[in-house]
Amino acid sequence: MKKVYLKGLFSIFVTLAIVSCKKKTITNINNEYVSVKINKGKIDISSSVNNELKASFKVLGEIELQEYLPFTDDIWGKGKQLVFLHGDRKGYKTTIALYSGNPFVHLSTTICNNEKEDVVFSELDIGTISLSVGSEFDSLNTLGTGGLKTVKNSEGSYLYSMLSNPENRNSILTGWLTQSKGVGTFYPKITTENDKIQSYELKAGLEFGHFKIKKEEKRSTDTMILGFFNDGREGLELYGNHLAKAYNINLPKKPEVYCTWYHRDLNGSGASTEEDLKENVEYISENLADFGLNTIQIDDHWQSSLIKGLNYKNKKEFKEHKLGGGPIKTFAESNFNYPSGMRHTANAIIESKLVPGIWFMPFSGDKHNSYFNTEIFATDAKTGLPFEAKKWSGTIIDATNPKGEMFLRERFKRLYNWGYRYFKIDGLHTGAPSENVYVNRSYNGVNSYANAKIYNDDLTFTECFRRGITILKEEAPDAFLLGCTITQNMSAFTSSIGAVHAMRVGPDNDTARNGDWKNITKGADYAGNLYFLNNKVWYNDPDPYYVRNTNPLNKARWMVSWQAVSGVMGTSSMQYANLTAERLNLIKRALPTHNLTARPVDILENEKPKIWMVQNDRLSIVGLFNWYEQKETKIEYSLDKLGLDISKQYGVFDFWKNKYLGKINEELTSTLAPASCQILALKEIKSYPQVISTSRHITQGLIDIVNESWNTLSKTLSGTSKVVKGDSYELRVILPEDGGIPKTAMCDGKAMDVVLDGEIARLTYLPEETGNVNWKIRF
Repeated sequence: MKKVYLKGLFSIFVTLAIVSCKKKTITNINNEYVSVKINKGKIDISSSVNNELKASFKVLGEIELQEYLPFTDDIWGKGKQLVFLHGDRKGYKTTIALYSGNPFVHLSTTICNNEKEDVVFSELDIGTISLSVGSEFDSLNTLGTGGLKTVKNSEGSYLYSMLSNPENRNSILTGWLTQSKGVGTFYPKITTENDKIQSYELKAGLEFGHFKIKKEEKRSTDTMILGFFNDGREGLELYGNHLAKAYNINLPKKPEVYCTWYHRDLNGSGASTEEDLKENVEYISENLADFGLNTIQIDDHWQSSLIKGLNYKNKKEFKEHKLGGGPIKTFAESNFNYPSGMRHTANAIIESKLVPGIWFMPFSGDKHNSYFNTEIFATDAKTGLPFEAKKWSGTIIDATNPKGEMFLRERFKRLYNWGYRYFKIDGLHTGAPSENVYVNRSYNGVNSYANAKIYNDDLTFTECFRRGITILKEEAPDAFLLGCTITQNMSAFTSSIGAVHAMRVGPDNDTARNGDWKNITKGADYAGNLYFLNNKVWYNDPDPYYVRNTNPLNKARWMVSWQAVSGVMGTSSMQYANLTAERLNLIKRALPTHNLTARPVDILENEKPKIWMVQNDRLSIVGLFNWYEQKETKIEYSLDKLGLDISKQYGVFDFWKNKYLGKINEELTSTLAPASCQILALKEIKSYPQVISTSRHITQGLIDIVNESWNTLSKTLSGTSKVVKGDSYELRVILPEDGGIPKTAMCDGKAMDVVLDGEIARLTYLPEETGNVNWKIRF
């Protein structure tokens, strides 16, 4: 026997209300960032740095026991924690922990089943958090997976939620540090009086699908964190670091990808064809590989249905065979698009020194296709039949079922043995019983998981999902995994942290190839508020940029520029030989993308961040983006808010205009034409010459200049750059105000062409090989 609860209610309920406490003693812990106090049952958390930042908690039921325990954690080091029992029959043990040098409060709960029978939760209300940043709530913003909203229009969020003052960036961040058991959520609640917001609360929860606690046993849940920050952006970026640390994430090298899917309008196949792919691979090898393009990913339409006469060109017969909707889900043999087979194609790609990649749906099957043994599937809790998602995702293969596991291992091993080392894994939410609710972004209070059963009901659905990914990694140990896509069901978003290397964070953007503005900006929109995950937790994949002639040049530049500056995973989709030199050059200037932390500077101020910035120790790159297709945007932003020193002067170079704009101080101003962008290199003015820009990449020296130094005695500017064979390389050097000009300029022993252009000098070199070159300029 077992008791089943659709929702468990307990734990860290955060309100300003006071609950009773059996002990009268005041218990508190603190570190250099935060203070936690429990007095008469009221749990208050406040910033030790900014007295305007506060939160308050309440637990259900009386607190029976309070303990103070100093301890050491394997990951976070020395800490202090408060431990107390509460809730029904004191069945809940909640721990609040602080760590030295760590601004986050860690909160976790273990459930003790004191009943004589098993209990099951589908989800759990972890608590309600009352937050205050010291300003009227009507003037504040919230940020979550749904983007930036005013408090009045706040939405539920997965993974994290932030309350922020856009004027001074004071912020409180709540987030889930671990999600190994369930899907972490936050749902807002506001109270108003006379149309004025009086309070703002967040209900924190976990969705399990199925969370069983055996009789007289206990089971831990996941860890939530809360932190106070004078600048919320710093909090988000630290959160990204802590997620990577908690999951011990070490990302492989970021791939630069050609994907077949988005030029299917040109050849009729989302997988391309054997002949077209061969042509593209040869072209890439000769013209784009040295720039960084290294991965060839074949998409949907390569796989056979294994039913004679049934393929993508006669889909009307699908109804006769009564197959499920969406893609064919066998992934066992190739169809007419690849008559020589997928192993043959992988070998050809490898011979070209590129990485073969393939699309498939790892956990999806089709109960209507006799290829599948229906015993491998999860079951519908109501009917007992195989669980099939209502949309095209298919029938869910249960990774906890021994027969399901065997099927998955054979599937994964097959593709791996063919030679593929890059997997685009679509319909990812089917790693656990769930519906395809595309497009999913914000949390609306509805459980992400379906009413279904898995073979091993000791595991939650999240654990089932992660089990499937583990099996995939075991059978394809060095394959790069791109998850696709969180917007089908956000359960795949939180459950994939630490499990995949990259993640499609938005919907398909197909129509951007024809200049559709909504889809051109879609990737930037969906990836912007997840920027703190990129290059740390995984690589954000916003879907491809499009440079073909059907996408106007200004819009194509917008797409490639945003991807280049933000540092997300770069993907393009085209038969490259069909591009003009001007359009092909856009791809060359975007390859590869950087691995630094780029910041949407105004992420706490504007729903669509207009200012992106990425820096290293020698240069700042600022990308300005107009989100309006039909009207201008004027940007006026102080250098102080950019994080620069307003007492200094900065030289500015515009990449797309190929023009030095002179010096600025105090404020950056620009008027952007409709549907346009501006990519600026900023460098502090010194008394000696400096490289402010290069021609190699949109980021103007950020990734191609390895080092740069000035020798005062010899009056020599020298450095090392990464260059590409046959790609003319230009250094743009700010000249000193005393009128110094280059006397000699050499690159790897050969003279550089020198042209004076106002306040800068342009020095050009034609590389004979791809690699590093050393240059010296004497003044």
